[in-house]
Amino acid sequence: MNGYLYDPHTHTAETSRCGRLFAADVVDRYVRHGFSGLVVTDHLHPEYLSRIDTEHNWDKVMDHYLSGYHASRKRGDEVGLDVLLGAEFRFPENDNDYLVYGIDEQWLRSNPYACCMSAQEFFDKFHDQVLIIHAHPFRKGSAPVQETAVHGAEIINGNPRHENNNDQALALCRRHPEYFRLAGSDTHRDGDEARTAVVLPERVHDSFAYKALIESRSFHLWSPSFQEFVEADEAIRKEAAK
Repeated sequence: MNGYLYDPHTHTAETSRCGRLFAADVVDRYVRHGFSGLVVTDHLHPEYLSRIDTEHNWDKVMDHYLSGYHASRKRGDEVGLDVLLGAEFRFPENDNDYLVYGIDEQWLRSNPYACCMSAQEFFDKFHDQVLIIHAHPFRKGSAPVQETAVHGAEIINGNPRHENNNDQALALCRRHPEYFRLAGSDTHRDGDEARTAVVLPERVHDSFAYKALIESRSFHLWSPSFQEFVEADEAIRKEAAK
């Protein structure tokens, strides 16, 4: 394998209620697995706000929300792992989740309560600013996919505790050849980490650079546990190149 491994879907216990691994531990695990970087995509949704936004102060919300990223970045700088900022949005309409890339702290602070829109409203307003990827679109219990509200989807979600139905996500992307097909471990606890990744041709140091490489399709998928989906993605690429 030539290139640099990045996991674009990880969580921290500092921010995500469902996270069981603290940021520094997550970073250290990815270093041990030979990764070059990861994206912190902690959950941002109305239920999170109901617990955190007790003073109706968005900057304080962001101070808490970014704590996992800041801790990850601090440890990453110490051990040489690139830590990028992303987010996993959920909107009030249902429990579907959306990974958002091409953002920074200023973007998050300048767009308060964006997770209180609908998925389509969010896409209509921000689609030319950020990259929106449907996380585990066919996980058991998910609502129907809002196909006009995303730029792509995870065809590999590596979380081992859910019925992710990755085959249906692959079929969705076959119906939408314009979609970006991505993969992420969805790391929350011990054993989740480093199950899948994207392979980038160069190291990246922020979410904007990551977004640019994805949009230029300068990446490949990697996953020893889901090799059939990696091979399917490569076959789609070869067919598109003819």
